[in-house]
Amino acid sequence: MSKKRYDDILLISDLDGTLIPRYESISEENLQALNAFTAAGGAFAVATGRTPEAALPYLDGITVNAPSIFFNGAMLKDIAANQVLETRTLEEDLWRTFAARILYQFPRACVEVYTAEQCNIISPEENDDPRLEDEFYNVSHTTLRAVEDETWLKFFICDAPINLSFIERLAKELGIDQCSTSFYSEANYLEFVPPGTSKGTMAEILHALPAYAKRRVISCGDYENDVGLLRMADIGIAPEDASADAKAAADRIGPPCREPLVPWILREIL
Repeated sequence: MSKKRYDDILLISDLDGTLIPRYESISEENLQALNAFTAAGGAFAVATGRTPEAALPYLDGITVNAPSIFFNGAMLKDIAANQVLETRTLEEDLWRTFAARILYQFPRACVEVYTAEQCNIISPEENDDPRLEDEFYNVSHTTLRAVEDETWLKFFICDAPINLSFIERLAKELGIDQCSTSFYSEANYLEFVPPGTSKGTMAEILHALPAYAKRRVISCGDYENDVGLLRMADIGIAPEDASADAKAAADRIGPPCREPLVPWILREIL
């Protein structure tokens, strides 16, 4: 592995369900393989729905030497330099109306407004999604009024899938679907980001940077929010236990998430 060079490769990977099994940490095998890859000239970036702060603990000990994608494509950040390179924001006042309607009509939903600094939960604390306790989010329990003048990067609802289908209908009724991109990141997670925003779109911007423009792109992802990322790559890889949408968008199917993906890529793809 150490004799091989990867100076012509940009590897962009999702975290949850791809490199990391749900509610676990990255495996030692993936960690060692990623560091061998970057030590041999490879460029590695993360593409996640998480905030930078919620992603960093999972990357402890890993060399992330290319700017990474956060908020499902709303931010491109060089985490080594702690420098934000690009952001996309939800601009219209209509978002405040949409949030207020959800809080009123779906009283059990966990409603999260993401700004560049933190995850703002504007629903009752008893509605909190359990993932927030263990996943390093910088969380503020607050009110819609307190954040209505902030700059929003992502709007997130956790609720029963049947309720989320009604929220999608509400989004169309209010015209939210005209000023956003929406997708599921789990069956009970519905997310809204700015128009034209996706991991794939931001990966195109990353790839266009002079340091990476001549590299071939290998991307990895497991769910609907990874489809654009898989399609933009020279080789898109989905784990065996990925969603049907992700596998349809991928060029290759790798091992299931519980088996280390990066050693497989170095062995089978590179």
